[in-house]
Amino acid sequence: MKAWTLGIVGIVAALVIVKYSGLCTGSSCKTNATSTTASVLGSQSGGASNTSEAGLFVPIEQALSTARTQHKLVMVDVYTDWCVWCKRLDHDVYPSPAVQTALKTYFAATKINAESQDLHAFEGKEVTGRQLANTWNVTGYPTILFLDSNGSVIESIPGYVPPKDFAQILTYMGTHAYERESFDTWQKQQG
Repeated sequence: MKAWTLGIVGIVAALVIVKYSGLCTGSSCKTNATSTTASVLGSQSGGASNTSEAGLFVPIEQALSTARTQHKLVMVDVYTDWCVWCKRLDHDVYPSPAVQTALKTYFAATKINAESQDLHAFEGKEVTGRQLANTWNVTGYPTILFLDSNGSVIESIPGYVPPKDFAQILTYMGTHAYERESFDTWQKQQG
């Protein structure tokens, strides 16, 4: 594993475990409430869960196409309808102006419901959200994946990350700083 991978994974793991415990696995974090975490894929789901998210997320096939033509990375939010931390990500993180700016600048973003049977075009096949989550070895929610324009996973961030830290991670990944230095080193240079 590359040094930058260990750096960012270590920092995010520490944030998640020590500070937030924001990861849902299996039946943990399930609620009886109806989902307020509707996918923000517009026509595929009936609209955004938060109006500030409108236009940030597109279907995966469109995200990959945009990434190729605009030389961006793809950010994938893998979520479930029952995940409390996924709802917090939607409610607290995506509305942040710093997060929205970083997403629009550096990424083509998409959301995948890990338990959905909805079909997505990926690598020349029609696959469900569940199949994509399995392909990417996602076992907890939310999980944020960063893909290259070919759909290969560059990095995986498990759990909830608060807005300020999330915006920093987006900038670190989006500027390709991960190719040059660890997240720790990069973050120290940012002040």
